Amino acid sequence: MSPTEVTAPTGHVSHGEQDLGPLAWVLEELRKSLDAAVKATRRFVREAQEASHSDLGALDSSPLRTAKQQLHQSSGALEMVGMPQPALLLRAMETALQHYVQNPADCTEAVAQTLETASFALLEFLDAILAGKQISSVALFPQYRDVQALYGNQGKVHPADLWPIERRRRDPQLPHSVAPLDYGPEQRKVLDAAVLQIVKGQEVAAASARMRDVCIGFAQAQAESAMRIFWKVAAAHFDAMAHGLLKADIYTKRVASRVLMVSVALAKGDPVAPERLLQDMLFFCAQAASSPEAAHAASVWRAVYDTFGLQRHHAVNYEQPRFGRFDPALLAQARKRIASATELWSALAGGDVQKIKPAVDQFSLVADSLSKLHPDSQNLAKALMQVMHAVATRGQPPSAEVAMEVATSVLYLQAAFASLDLADEAMASHGATLAQRLTAVLAGETTQPLEPWMEQLYRQVSDQQT
Repeated sequence: MSPTEVTAPTGHVSHGEQDLGPLAWVLEELRKSLDAAVKATRRFVREAQEASHSDLGALDSSPLRTAKQQLHQSSGALEMVGMPQPALLLRAMETALQHYVQNPADCTEAVAQTLETASFALLEFLDAILAGKQISSVALFPQYRDVQALYGNQGKVHPADLWPIERRRRDPQLPHSVAPLDYGPEQRKVLDAAVLQIVKGQEVAAASARMRDVCIGFAQAQAESAMRIFWKVAAAHFDAMAHGLLKADIYTKRVASRVLMVSVALAKGDPVAPERLLQDMLFFCAQAASSPEAAHAASVWRAVYDTFGLQRHHAVNYEQPRFGRFDPALLAQARKRIASATELWSALAGGDVQKIKPAVDQFSLVADSLSKLHPDSQNLAKALMQVMHAVATRGQPPSAEVAMEVATSVLYLQAAFASLDLADEAMASHGATLAQRLTAVLAGETTQPLEPWMEQLYRQVSDQQT
């Protein structure tokens, strides 16, 4: 059975389908504006620290006003090039600065650091988008939440704030049904008890299953399509929780409370407009991580997931900072060092012994960048330096086996730093694997076949070159 299309699909265009030319045109100006805004904020903080407490009222707040204006223009530019969700982070930064214009005594070095980290994160995110990475704006949520907290708004933020608005309204055909239910006191009693358990983290699966069944019953009783779809999506959300596809965090727990409030309002005959709650529940349906077995069992969630085509959205760990962890200057330095090391190693492997000393020096710089940006890759840095010292001691070009292993390691580092995916947990394990291979081949052992992720790496580089 096919779902009923309620409105024309006007869904979000993914970054992969979007023309990124306009973003490329404005990115450098955006970079300059954010840098100037952060510097202006830091200048105000320094001036405030130098002023006595009694002079704060007379402190010139023009640097903060200038920074606020730069952020306002930058957010407008992002919206114009089709990046409304990332622009929300700049809007939040602008609102924070407005707060400090009115409350200058509250503007501290910690505030400037939070704004700088947020700007780093946004620029890294945009660089990654231009590099062809399929990344959701939800990855910026940790910085978005921290900026909102600067002016006491952290209680109102939600990861779905940064998720593309789902404008399509489709009526899923659920795999099973229950008897139609009205918004009566019996249903209110069931929902009250279930919500309390979910909020307290007690028997969440069972409580979610009860809420799912009540929501399906509400949906069965709806003649009007909008509310019928709302209750079916709510049922899918709780079905995902009942099968452990969603963790019970503060945001998923709030959904339960908000669904209860909607049912209470409807029971009283009050008008409700739950579009934002519907958006949040669709976000969590897209977020639901599933094993094949769990997905098969969570049939209500799967029906909504498939009907809305939510597989086009990538799940995001919105609690784990992915961007903004490093100074862009350190990242740029690391990329340059790796690129230079690649060239020197290629010449050395080709027989140019004059490149031995420069290569040793350059690889020591690469090791330094690794220690600063990804300490978990120390084993790889150490193994690379062991190879370089061995080559220097012999005064001869490396063997073909050693040359190949170092080339693979350097190629991996290029890809890792170019993708800006330094928070990837796989980086530590990949680095350890490469270090073991380097150590083994240096000891004269037979080169092992390339692992699947290494072959994929070479394919990606080949595609990029093509």
